Amino acid sequence: MHLIFEIILQSWNMLLAAGIYVLLGIFAAGLLKVFLSPAAVARHLGRGRLSSITKAALFGIPLPL
Repeated sequence: MHLIFEIILQSWNMLLAAGIYVLLGIFAAGLLKVFLSPAAVARHLGRGRLSSITKAALFGIPLPL
């Protein structure tokens, strides 16, 4: 029973530590949604060519950070 309580406690602490970054990410995504049209995003990232894949990978690198 102690192990289950410890897992829940550590999960809660991790959620508290990461919460501000989740909120900042949601805020940044909202700004991108407001200021970038879907057509512009599709034009740069939606073709499936090597340049589109490279751009998507470069934009995706900082996401886990």
